[in-house]
Amino acid sequence: MEINMKPIGYIRTDYNDDSDIPRQSINNMKEKGTIEILDEFKDGIKDIEIGSYIVVLFYFHKSEYQHLISKKRNNAGIYSTRSPHRPNGIGMSVVKIINIENSKLEFLGVDMLDGTPVLDIKPYIEDLNSI
Repeated sequence: MEINMKPIGYIRTDYNDDSDIPRQSINNMKEKGTIEILDEFKDGIKDIEIGSYIVVLFYFHKSEYQHLISKKRNNAGIYSTRSPHRPNGIGMSVVKIINIENSKLEFLGVDMLDGTPVLDIKPYIEDLNSI
């Protein structure tokens, strides 16, 4: 089975190289980024509110799959790490919405490269998303 996905938008940040990018969104809640939603999907951001948190699912478009065992992480299995070098290259970050203008969502919590394709956005619901 092959799965094809179409991006709903793209992330804009100041990072073009993964060597200096923050490793987790929670560690970079002072830096701003923008999600630019494509026109055909912009109606889907209705009811997202400034100050709310969202879960952003994205594609690691500049990361290459390497191995199921991570040599950089004490031979850990890739699924027990948050490495971007995964068989399907899907990333997830929780970010805070600080502004909404037309089809652009400005957020805090940058840990993505500029031009990163966004696959989906979901609300972060504390009772459901934390244990």
